[in-house]
Amino acid sequence: MTTQHRHKRKDGLRRQAQIMSLAMRLFAEKGYHSTSVDDIITAAQIVKGTFYLHFKSKQDLLNSIVDTHLNLLYESLKILDISLPRPLDEIRQLYSDVGAQLMQDPELKVFVKLMLREVMGHDSGFLNKINSFFMGMAQLFSQYITKAQDEGRIIKSIDPTITSYSIIGSVKEVLFHWAVMDEKLDIQKSINTMIEIYFTGLIEQPSKEVR
Repeated sequence: MTTQHRHKRKDGLRRQAQIMSLAMRLFAEKGYHSTSVDDIITAAQIVKGTFYLHFKSKQDLLNSIVDTHLNLLYESLKILDISLPRPLDEIRQLYSDVGAQLMQDPELKVFVKLMLREVMGHDSGFLNKINSFFMGMAQLFSQYITKAQDEGRIIKSIDPTITSYSIIGSVKEVLFHWAVMDEKLDIQKSINTMIEIYFTGLIEQPSKEVR
């Protein structure tokens, strides 16, 4: 590939990302069905031919937005492994740092709003895709918990799968209030509260001496 072709490819990817970012905001603000391709090309200051060079349709554009952001979320969240061979305080700090980094990203809030308000009710294909993402995360966290139990790092009496469902469900609820309801949550306090609840429930507490 020549230098000229590499530059063209980079420019094309940059333009594609710009269209996706602008469209995501329009979908989240106006609604997917109320946003037209003309609205998108006007916001992106491109011609219709440029839009169709990158995307087959508005639905293809939404599909690309969902796939891209779910992949980014998975890559960010998969490192939250409670079975890591580190002191628990370090793992707790890792959870806090990753959570803060994600929730300080303005695009995440837009995507969560789009996902929980628009895409979840769009059609069965998108709903299945998002549900598969959450199920995949639940399975991954369940594996982490099981491994940590085998290593004696957390209590053995809890069910890893139900624990993972509970964690993901509570995170989704907080995200809904933050992004869709636009409640003025203290982000860092919200993250630290959830982490405190999770770790308190997972870690074996030292038994108190009977006097």
